[in-house]
Amino acid sequence: MKASFLTLLLLFSCTKYATLTKDVGVHVQNVEMDLTHLNEIEWNVGKKKEHKISQSFVFIVELPKLKKEDLDYLVDQKGIDAWIIRVIQVHGSEKQDLGSFYTLFRPRKLTRGISTGAATSASVKIYYAASYASERFRNFKCPPFNHNRKLDDISIKGETAPFEMSLNAAISYPEKSQLIELTPSAFNGGHSLAGEFYLEIAAYDSKDKMIHSAFKRLPRYVAIGPEEQIDIQSCAGVHPEIEL
Repeated sequence: MKASFLTLLLLFSCTKYATLTKDVGVHVQNVEMDLTHLNEIEWNVGKKKEHKISQSFVFIVELPKLKKEDLDYLVDQKGIDAWIIRVIQVHGSEKQDLGSFYTLFRPRKLTRGISTGAATSASVKIYYAASYASERFRNFKCPPFNHNRKLDDISIKGETAPFEMSLNAAISYPEKSQLIELTPSAFNGGHSLAGEFYLEIAAYDSKDKMIHSAFKRLPRYVAIGPEEQIDIQSCAGVHPEIEL
């Protein structure tokens, strides 16, 4: 019991909080975020499930950490109640905004009145178009859209470096965003996932759909190399909805 207490005390003391300054304007300084636990999700396909291709990939993003009194100030004095993060896919000269998700500083109460503190991390899953729509699609033996791609080179790149966010006047951000709660936030990466996936963060008022800072791009990102294309001969000419 004593050892467990000392472990918790050590973890608490090692927490690196960002700093909220309110001298000339409001700034969040020394923000540290990272991407971790990157994994490919495989898909067994073919009439006898004899081949492996890729369904998606998933990773965890560590969120900014602020002390409770700083979070209370942002909520009560500035109307900022969340971080909003958008996912940007870049392939060569092409750039696409896949959508966004947000995490509340004061999460909704769970069952039996139990509430939790602000989230410290969030899971993000990027699907191929062939598997994005539903669990039913992901159970097909022969994927739709002739999907046959396998991730061959997947990694996290970039340096971990602290950054600063300046909180400005509110700007409308009407885009529909996903609230992160218990499940990963899911995005459709299209027919090919080759390229780079960046995350950009801003301070957010989820009630009025306003952002209070420019989006800041994280220095770390997911890099996907050229995909391998698997010859799924048993699926040639087969309608995927038939071969469940």
